[in-house]
Amino acid sequence: MADKHLDGRILQAAQRLWRTQGQPGLTLRSVAREAGTTTTTLYKRFRNKDALLLALAERVRGKLTARLPPRPRLRNATAGFLRFAEKHPHEYRLLWGAAWSEMYGPGRPRPIKDWLLEKFAERYGGQPQDYERAYYALFFLIHGAASLLIAGATASGKTAIRSNCLAICDALVADAGVSEGQRSPGTRRQHSMINSRKR
Repeated sequence: MADKHLDGRILQAAQRLWRTQGQPGLTLRSVAREAGTTTTTLYKRFRNKDALLLALAERVRGKLTARLPPRPRLRNATAGFLRFAEKHPHEYRLLWGAAWSEMYGPGRPRPIKDWLLEKFAERYGGQPQDYERAYYALFFLIHGAASLLIAGATASGKTAIRSNCLAICDALVADAGVSEGQRSPGTRRQHSMINSRKR
C-alpha cells in the first residue's frame, strides 16, 4: 500500500538536514535515511538532488508567504522578512540557491511579488504592473540587507542594517507614489512617449 505521507516526510527530513548541516549534509542517501525510506524510493519521487532542492525551496517559500497576515503594513512585512532570514539562515539561503532561477522563472507563481504590486496599486492607483521597478528596487535592497544580517554582523551592525533598510524602504515606497501612482494614466502615457523619443 502506497504511503501517502511519504513525500511530506521526505521534505521534512530534507529541511531538517538542510537547517542543521546546510548543502553538504543534504544527500539523497542521507535524506532517505532520515525519512525512513530507501534511496530508490526517493529517486522515484525526485529525479535528482536539484528536483529535491526545488521542492524544498518551494516549501520554505510557502512557509514564508504564510507568515504574512492578511493586511500587513509594508514596513511590518519587510521587518518580518528580515526576521525570517536571521532566524532561518539556511532556509533563506535555500531560496536563493541553485533552485531560485527555476522557482522564480517565467510563468512561475510569485506570491510575494504579486502581493506587493497589489499593495502599491491600492495605495497609489494605477495597475500593479506599473510598480515593477519599485518592487525590484525594494527586493534588491531587502535581499541585500538580509544577506548581510546572516553573514555574521555584530549586534550593533545588525541594528544599523535593520534600521537603515527599513528607512530606505519607506523612502522607496513614498517615491513610488510620486513617480508612478500620483500620475494620471494620461500623464503616464505622455511620460512613456517622451522617454521613447529620447532613445
